[in-house]
Amino acid sequence: MDTYTAIGLVADIIGIIGAFSAFQALRQLLKQKKEKKRLNQIVSVVLQCTKDNRKIVPLMVVRRKDITRAELQGILGTIKMKPSITGRYKLDHLNTKKFWQDIESLQASDNDDNDQLLIPCTPEEIEQFDV
Repeated sequence: MDTYTAIGLVADIIGIIGAFSAFQALRQLLKQKKEKKRLNQIVSVVLQCTKDNRKIVPLMVVRRKDITRAELQGILGTIKMKPSITGRYKLDHLNTKKFWQDIESLQASDNDDNDQLLIPCTPEEIEQFDV
């Protein structure tokens, strides 16, 4: 094997490694773009009465990446309360394991159909809001 053949072989190997590296970088870039798009999806919050079909949908929406308990409580705090209610709203569902599982499921989901956090409420809980 002469020098030119050896240099050509090394250049070919370097070219193959470079092409493979470029492919991996492109694949990683596309994966990051897809994840960014998923995290920026808009998610709505819905309070739904368990006894009838009454629903309250706050005007504010949140991005999937920002779905946290604190953010949700802030959004729920923007719903106008009846004048007779003093203090903060009370929703028992916010203190359940199912609520935490729903938040986790919503954060992890890459399904466009899963774009709503449904918070079940009793009629008494719905009545505290002035909507």
